Amino acid sequence: MAQNEAVDVVLVGAGIMSATLAVLLKELDPSLKIEVVEAMDSGAAESSNPWNNAGTGHAGLCELNYTPQAADGSIDIKKAVHINTQFEVSKQFWAYLIRKGAFGAPKAFINPVPHLSYVSGDKVSLS
Repeated sequence: MAQNEAVDVVLVGAGIMSATLAVLLKELDPSLKIEVVEAMDSGAAESSNPWNNAGTGHAGLCELNYTPQAADGSIDIKKAVHINTQFEVSKQFWAYLIRKGAFGAPKAFINPVPHLSYVSGDKVSLS
C-alpha cells in the first residue's frame, strides 16, 4: 500500500493467526483494505515458526502455562479450554477454505504434531 493510504484494518504480526484473520475478514467483506505489519524480516518467522511454536496454532491442551495450579492444588483449565475452542473454530475455517479451493493441499498448510508435557514432584493429586 502507498504510504499514508487509509486502511480499514491493521494486523500486527505476519504469522498464521494474522493471515487467518485477514482471510476471514476478506471473506466477510472483500472491500476491506487490510495492512499487515511485521517487525521480522519475513512473515511467520517468529511465533508461527515450528521451532518456536506449534507452527500453525495449537489446541492448548498440553500447555502448562494455560493450566495454572491454584494454592489449594487444584488446576484451572478455563484458559486451556478457551484456547482449544478458538483453535477448533480456526480449523473449521481452514476446512472451509480447503473445500472452496482457496489454497493447495492441506498437508502443505497444517500437520498434527504430538505435544507432551512432563511434570515431576513429590506429590501428585488427581482430585
